[in-house]
Amino acid sequence: MDFRSLDLQISYDSEEDDILNKFYIPVLSNAKKYNRIVGFFNSSSLAAAAKGIKEFILNNGEMNLICGAKLHKNDIEIIKKSMENPEDFIVNKFLSDIHNLEDQIIKDHVRALGWMIAHKKLEIKIAIKLNEFGNPLEDRYGILHQKVGILTDNKGNKLSFSGSNNETFAGWNENIEEFKVFRSWKEHERRYMDYDIENFDKYWNEKSSRIKVIDIPEAIKNHLIKIAPKSIDDLNINSLNYNIKETKINLFDYQKKAISSWMDNGKKGIFEMATGTGKTYTALGCLEKINSNYENLITIITSPYHHLVEQWNKEISKFRIKYDDLIIADSSNPSWKNILSDSLDDLYLGYKNRIIILTTHRTLSSKIFIDLLNGSRENINHFLIADEVHGLGADLSINGLLKRYDLRLGLSATPQRWFDDYGTDLLYDYFGGTVFEFSLEKAIENNFLTPYRYIPIFVSLNQEELENYIEITKVIAVNLNKTSKNENKKLESLIFKRANIIKNSEQKYKALEEIMGCMGDVNWSIIYCTNSQIKKVLNIINKNFISAHLFTMNEGTVPKKNYGGVSEREYILKKFSDQKYKILVAMKCLDEGVDIPPARKAIFMSSSGNPREYIQRIGRIIRKYEGKNEAVIYDIIVVPSMSKLPSYIKDVEMKIFEKEMERCEQIAKIAINNAKALRILYDLRERLI
Repeated sequence: MDFRSLDLQISYDSEEDDILNKFYIPVLSNAKKYNRIVGFFNSSSLAAAAKGIKEFILNNGEMNLICGAKLHKNDIEIIKKSMENPEDFIVNKFLSDIHNLEDQIIKDHVRALGWMIAHKKLEIKIAIKLNEFGNPLEDRYGILHQKVGILTDNKGNKLSFSGSNNETFAGWNENIEEFKVFRSWKEHERRYMDYDIENFDKYWNEKSSRIKVIDIPEAIKNHLIKIAPKSIDDLNINSLNYNIKETKINLFDYQKKAISSWMDNGKKGIFEMATGTGKTYTALGCLEKINSNYENLITIITSPYHHLVEQWNKEISKFRIKYDDLIIADSSNPSWKNILSDSLDDLYLGYKNRIIILTTHRTLSSKIFIDLLNGSRENINHFLIADEVHGLGADLSINGLLKRYDLRLGLSATPQRWFDDYGTDLLYDYFGGTVFEFSLEKAIENNFLTPYRYIPIFVSLNQEELENYIEITKVIAVNLNKTSKNENKKLESLIFKRANIIKNSEQKYKALEEIMGCMGDVNWSIIYCTNSQIKKVLNIINKNFISAHLFTMNEGTVPKKNYGGVSEREYILKKFSDQKYKILVAMKCLDEGVDIPPARKAIFMSSSGNPREYIQRIGRIIRKYEGKNEAVIYDIIVVPSMSKLPSYIKDVEMKIFEKEMERCEQIAKIAINNAKALRILYDLRERLI
């Protein structure tokens, strides 16, 4: 076939047309040559230029690509020092961008272009706009912003397309794109096509007085070749024919109700939803609503940890949210400040309409982030989505709650801050209170989460531990009412030391060995412990020849080659899901947000009375998963030896233990074996009293 045999329209609008399957793929399938101009030089624009490239590669096509360079004030200073050799700047700009690519679809397209370069099927040139003195211009004074494609088939027929001003890799054919098509065999269209060809040739052959064109630097060419597959068979070529309209997340009725409640509350509020009930997708449903009603929108999504930032990035991709730029702004991306500044400039200049910023609570409240966002213009809308919103009530994090975030959504299973009424009230006031609640109990009752069995296991302190505990408690009692600063510090130290005796009770480790001996299949188990317990817990696991791995704050969050292009944490979770690691030994960073649906057994070696902690931990093991009919929680609890305690300590200890019993009862009430579990707890209380 050739171009003439195709059923081509004179214009395409992605709101009405499937431009990927109706235009790009049919045309590229029959093209032998493809000349392309795109606005920005970065790895995402390369992928946008490669839209529908699968058939073109299979057709043995050849491509010439011109990319405009976006330059900031600091960039200009670098280039002006050596205008004849701006390659270093271009190399650093590109390599920084490609290092931070997250979306696998985009990676596949960039790898495809690398394969074309390696096989001499692609040439790339970079265009830098100059002023009347021959110096490079900042992008705020204009850039090469043309979007033109010129294609030739094997019979010499040509066509060009131009327009698509908002074309980016984001959203692919979900974005609203529009372009005109001009064909050489149509007399009235030919002169428009000839103009596009003349324009491309002018830039490609360096005949423009206002545009300097340089060949792609060897460092970038070599990097693209390096990441390219050796063979076309290894290219994962089917992924290049990608149509996002096939997959759309459908929300449950309760999620739609939450979105309506938030909209009705002036687009402010908190979703108090149990872990595993779809807070993320519900929030993205809100963003989708806002996207359809607002232009010039900056959406900031903040989470406590980087691995949750990565998780949001993946869910945004699955949900098919429309955006022009997605920026990860945290310590994993050293260039985020410049990238964000560039993107904001594009928004102000009208080149982009929607930006999503994924960040951490720490970065959100940093001075540089606050300054960048406070500097944005008044006609820009700002939407703040705060995952695990309770974390933003801390003293330092409060700084990140800017007044200019006019749309606000908080997410948490437990938004109340433990022993911090001020922080809790501030969050409720800022976000507009809870507008929707979906509890753990309700989620299990309605079959949205897996039911669980609760098994409390009681242990006591040994004689040496008990004696140390009593001695420290006596000193605490003496210092309890002293108010000097030094005495308060001493008291805090003593309370911490006493708590460690409970946490590291030898009987807990014996109980752990017994649990592992009787629990049968240990696959997909999580052991929650403190830092001081890790070594002994791992020794017990290793003694039983069970494969396990730590999941703490020390595991890396930056993608690396030796982990197959993912971060160490993602690698560990994948190995756990695949049963290569049967057990995860976890600390607090696995409490919040991490999605590991296969997990089905948990052992609590240590717990606080904070409801957030145990609700989050339960949430890790009760997400729905094929073949998982129920989950099991083993809770190891140290019981005070009331008969051996001095009488003046007994009342204090009983009050402390009552708090522990409240936690256990809350967990037991929702369990499928609630009657039996509660009876065990009540019987224990009776014996102690």
